[in-house]
Amino acid sequence: MAPSPLDAMPDEEFDRLRTNGIKLHYWAVCHRKVWLYAKGLRMEPLSDRVALGRLLHERVYPDIPRREVLIDDLIKIDVLEADNKVLEVKHSRKLADAARLQVAYYLMYLKRLGAGDLVGELRFPKERRREEVRLTAELESRVADALREIRRTEELPSPPPADFSATCRACAYSDLCWG
Repeated sequence: MAPSPLDAMPDEEFDRLRTNGIKLHYWAVCHRKVWLYAKGLRMEPLSDRVALGRLLHERVYPDIPRREVLIDDLIKIDVLEADNKVLEVKHSRKLADAARLQVAYYLMYLKRLGAGDLVGELRFPKERRREEVRLTAELESRVADALREIRRTEELPSPPPADFSATCRACAYSDLCWG
């Protein structure tokens, strides 16, 4: 029988590498963004796109009481539904893979806290779409690898080089990379 990803990342290592969910999302999009964020550079307050996302969060699902649940002063879950579903609300599906990794991290984190096997769901209200996220061995392994790489990125003496992509145009950090 193959070892589970929990065996591949012992509790001690997970405790040492745990971080906030936004870093996993950023890491999946741009390693340079992770480094800048880890060094305390916060460009999100200056971004119109981030402001639109914040407004979306405030307006969607007003009848669900458990919103923006902060756990261990570290991870902030957008919405917890009554049926033990961890929801992550996103503006669009353009960065769905990054959002999937973020939700998987939340599921892994909560599982390690003893919450059992919860189900995640990505919601894209403007597109009226949903995507279920289940914590598989493969996804857990991706989260473990991402946590290790995030730590390596944070420890670099200078930011990784910027690689221009289509997502750079809408990124809150684009001025730091492209002037």
